[in-house]
Amino acid sequence: MYSIGPDLNASPQSPGIKLTAVEVERAFERPIRKCQQGMLVVNVAAGCSFGCLFCPLSHRLARTNEVQLRVNLPAILEAEIQARKKAGKLPRMVFLNTTTDLFQPIGALLALTHEVIRILLSEGIDVAFQSRGLVPEGFGELFSSFPGKVHAQVSLFAMRRDLARLYEPGAPDPLERLESIRRLAKWGVDVRGRIEPLIPFISDTAGHMDELLRHFRSAGVQRVTAAYLILRPQILDRLQEILPAAHFHLIKGSFRGQAWQKEGIYSQVRLLPQSTRTQGFERLRAAARRADMAVSICACHDPISGEFCWDQEPAANDARASGQLDLFSRK
Repeated sequence: MYSIGPDLNASPQSPGIKLTAVEVERAFERPIRKCQQGMLVVNVAAGCSFGCLFCPLSHRLARTNEVQLRVNLPAILEAEIQARKKAGKLPRMVFLNTTTDLFQPIGALLALTHEVIRILLSEGIDVAFQSRGLVPEGFGELFSSFPGKVHAQVSLFAMRRDLARLYEPGAPDPLERLESIRRLAKWGVDVRGRIEPLIPFISDTAGHMDELLRHFRSAGVQRVTAAYLILRPQILDRLQEILPAAHFHLIKGSFRGQAWQKEGIYSQVRLLPQSTRTQGFERLRAAARRADMAVSICACHDPISGEFCWDQEPAANDARASGQLDLFSRK
């Protein structure tokens, strides 16, 4: 377990990661993902040391080895909250964070995250986040003081350690993440599981799904959200560079015949065939019935059959788009 600390030079989990302090002009950003509609987004940092092969941020980090901390964010956030309160435009829920994983073992990032969440909760704003990291005990008092106001999705890819180490090499062990789920639930957090990404023939078999759901259930999770792998050119290159040939050819072959689609202003994406996703989700729903759990499909990754990931009802907001590369979106 790691602790919260204010030192910007606290050592991250992965060696060679450079921490950089940057300042921002504004705190609130307009959501990009379909599942974030009705919320505003606050990005505490940019860059992630977990190195997950399916994440676009891993490609950026491989070039820069940098995690940027937005050190003036608390002051900017407090000022924007007061302005929005006067204008009657205070958001009901804020999503943290689309450009990093909040709970990397980096002391300065954890301290900044704690302060930003404290500010939001103290103003009556719900907080939502997704993470593959471990939420430290230092967040327990804060979260326990606002039961039902914090909404978390903790992601697992595989329980098999060889698969987890291959595809998400810097992320905590899956069993440790299950313990983090138990802590969050103890603190009154609305916590659910997230199965992401499902990869044909590698992580979308019935046996694999049964195993994941069984472990989620053992941690007290009653509901999970799932999403299939989405390819970007830089992700495809990274998969080819790092994966064993058998894994890479299975993945590449699963996308055969699927055209690249332009998304946003940054890159192209390629979706799996709809039939592949539909059949996989049918297996997942069957596994969820066996486990007596509820399952939803992330609409951001599956616009046809997907659903809203959170309980927050979508509502209009007026924040401008940020232009940030999104850790979670299809952009």
